[in-house]
Amino acid sequence: MSLISKPFDDSGVELVDRIALFGSAISARVEQLRTASRRPGLSDVNYPGLEIGMALCDALNQIIGATRQETYRSECARAASTLFLEAAMDGALCEDQDLLMATAASMSPDPVLKDAIADILRDPEVLPADDGVTTQTVLLALVWSALVFAMESMPLPAARQCVRHRISGGASALPRH
Repeated sequence: MSLISKPFDDSGVELVDRIALFGSAISARVEQLRTASRRPGLSDVNYPGLEIGMALCDALNQIIGATRQETYRSECARAASTLFLEAAMDGALCEDQDLLMATAASMSPDPVLKDAIADILRDPEVLPADDGVTTQTVLLALVWSALVFAMESMPLPAARQCVRHRISGGASALPRH
């Protein structure tokens, strides 16, 4: 089953709009968290885009694990390759892309960041429970947001590959503590 089964009729367009809406809402709240962590007097945490992107992928993997719908994993990985994002958002070019990819694969995002993302996903102002937001929409919004943040650290093709790999790895991609 495809998460976007009819991309060219009105239902497909509406779904893409909802993915963008909720993905943007998640991204905005994560950015608020990142900005707040840079204020004087608070911890001197500066979450790079790649770490945030991988933490979002980990949240997505936990949701897939909880739903026990492994088919969502392949669909979300495919979505990481196919979601349209503005080229203007393309991240800085990196000289050693292989090193950056290896870093992303082994990255263990800060537990405080992961907890904050979980709180954001439970916030009814971000994902209203009464609005009928489906699991598929949430998952694709997380893919959207993960790509946006990963693109801060690398060009879009590499960001797509990192996000796709982190999602495809599933539970095995989640760092062990």
